[in-house]
Amino acid sequence: MSEQTVLIINGRDMRYGSAKGALNTFLADTAASHLKEEGFTVETTRVADGYEIAEEARKWQQADVVLFQFPIYWFAAPAVLKRYIEEVYQHDTFYSSAPEYGRGGLLHGKRYLVSTTWNAPKDVFADPSSFFNGRSVDDVLADFHFTQAFVGLTRLPSISFHDVIKHPDAAAYAEQLKTHLNKALNI
Repeated sequence: MSEQTVLIINGRDMRYGSAKGALNTFLADTAASHLKEEGFTVETTRVADGYEIAEEARKWQQADVVLFQFPIYWFAAPAVLKRYIEEVYQHDTFYSSAPEYGRGGLLHGKRYLVSTTWNAPKDVFADPSSFFNGRSVDDVLADFHFTQAFVGLTRLPSISFHDVIKHPDAAAYAEQLKTHLNKALNI
């Protein structure tokens, strides 16, 4: 049995007509169930449902690992997740002043991983002749990763699901996510 705590941040945003957050909620719930079965303590936050900053700070302090589950809107995290980060990542709790910019993170020893859903097909990544000019998903999400590094988190391998509007396969995604978590967390 693991004695680790995983905080799952569901960054779904329900404002868009073609995507109401059901897939990301399904994946966040799948991760929570799987990790509980594996003996992890699991905390969750559905950002769009609201949150209390002090309660979030408590969850973060308890967490060993944070899983961010979110859809990609305009090549980035949705606004609701960005707002969460801006409100919750507070000075003296998540970061402090440091002699060198970006080195004042207070969450050292904690790890995070990203699970994202994209309307973009997988084959447009890592192909130099495609839209992303050979960039990977993590390259496109560099700003998100820099934010986590700023507060001292250590990145674990990301997972992404593609073409989710035209060709969704939630059952396959769920199995892929469980396999990915097993590998990333040494289950």
